[in-house]
Amino acid sequence: MKRSSYMIAGGVLLCSAAALAGVSLVKGQGAERRAPADTTFSALPRSSGVGFSSLDGVRPGGDWPRLPGRLKGPAQPIFYRHDVHAGQYRIPCLYCHNNAANSWTVNLPSESTCMGCHIVTSAPDTAGNPNAEIAKLRDFYAKSASIPWVRINKLPEYAHFPHMRHVAAGLACQTCHGNIQQMPRVFPVRDLSDMGWCTSCHMQRGVTRDCTACHF
Repeated sequence: MKRSSYMIAGGVLLCSAAALAGVSLVKGQGAERRAPADTTFSALPRSSGVGFSSLDGVRPGGDWPRLPGRLKGPAQPIFYRHDVHAGQYRIPCLYCHNNAANSWTVNLPSESTCMGCHIVTSAPDTAGNPNAEIAKLRDFYAKSASIPWVRINKLPEYAHFPHMRHVAAGLACQTCHGNIQQMPRVFPVRDLSDMGWCTSCHMQRGVTRDCTACHF
C-alpha cells in the first residue's frame, strides 16, 4: 500500500515537472544558431502529410485529429505517440532521453520513467476503459521486463556522433530527427550515411570538418 502511495505521489510530481520542463526546453531548443537564409541547408523537414498528425488547435484534454490511414515508420510493441507526449503535452526530449545531454549515445527511457506518469493516468476512453497501450506498458513494468523497441536510426559503424556536444551547442533534436512532436509513429527523416549533409551543417555553423572529429 505504501509503495503505491509513494509511486502515485511521485507520478504527480514527475508529470508536473515534465510539463514545466517542457515549456523551458521548447523555448531553449528554438534558440540555436540558424543557418543563413541563402544556403541550401534546411534545418527542419516538412511537418505535414502521410505519417504526421496536425496539432493545430489541439489542447490538453481536447479532441485529437484523425490519424492518417497509413503511418510511416516501423510498428512498435507499444504504440507510443510522440505527437501526444512531445506535441500536445510538451514533454521535452531530454526528459525521456536524458543521456543525450551528457553522453555520446541516447538512452531509451526505462519503464519506471514511463510509469512515473502512467501509474496515475490510464487515459481511459469515454466508456471508462483504460488505454490498451498503457495497459501493455503496465504489464511490462509488472513483469520487470524491458520493452523490445524497434530501432529507428542507426549511425554507420565508421562514424561517431557525440550527442552531448550537439545538445550543448543548442542544436534542436528536430534538426536531425525531424518534427518528432508531429509524429504519431516515429520514422527516420535523414539518411545518416549522407556525410555531405553533416559537413554542410558544419560548414554553415563554422564547426570543424577535420576527418578525425567523426571518424576514429
